[in-house]
Amino acid sequence: MGVIAEFSLAPEKLSFATALSAAPSVEFEIEREYGTRSATPVAFCWARGDDLATFDRGLERDETVTDIQRLSESDDRRLYRVRLTGTAPVMTYDAWIDLGAARLEMCYTDGRWHTRMRFPDREALTTFSGFCDEHGLEFRLDRLYDTDPSDGPPRDRLTSCQRETLQLAHERGYFDIPRQATLGDLAEDLGVSNQAVSERLRRGCARLVGDLFG
Repeated sequence: MGVIAEFSLAPEKLSFATALSAAPSVEFEIEREYGTRSATPVAFCWARGDDLATFDRGLERDETVTDIQRLSESDDRRLYRVRLTGTAPVMTYDAWIDLGAARLEMCYTDGRWHTRMRFPDREALTTFSGFCDEHGLEFRLDRLYDTDPSDGPPRDRLTSCQRETLQLAHERGYFDIPRQATLGDLAEDLGVSNQAVSERLRRGCARLVGDLFG
């Protein structure tokens, strides 16, 4: 039976390191990535936050990406299409593709890459975590569960960031009437931006509702 792992990685040796270090408050998500072994992957990515201009300048200087296209934007979010150059100190794409894994989510926030990935078995996960350790990526496993939905409640399909934010919002009375805490209160407790908290709450609630009625 397959397993789903939630883990985080240190960002310094991975693609986008220059852009992310230029604007650390920005929340960055890889929506989709595709490629072959004969070509560097193309990625569609969302950046969200209050410092997108600085992030853009960092992205232009980042040697790990090229062919940068801004596909859409608003005041606090932008969608990019980029091609990875393969010059990052460590490239994980071929490693997890070769293991038969599928990446479900990958988001940079709080100074680390938070990833949710499906592996065909625990041995494949162990092999991937070994690859990360060998390349100095500081692999931290946050949660592991079987892919059979009967083995766990809907909350198991939340990311660790979404789960943490929803739990804090509940404990602080954000969902109470009248509301006992604001987005700003939650953001201060979590050490992230108001926008990041808002995105986590919306995505987490959407996932729970989707699990309930999907």
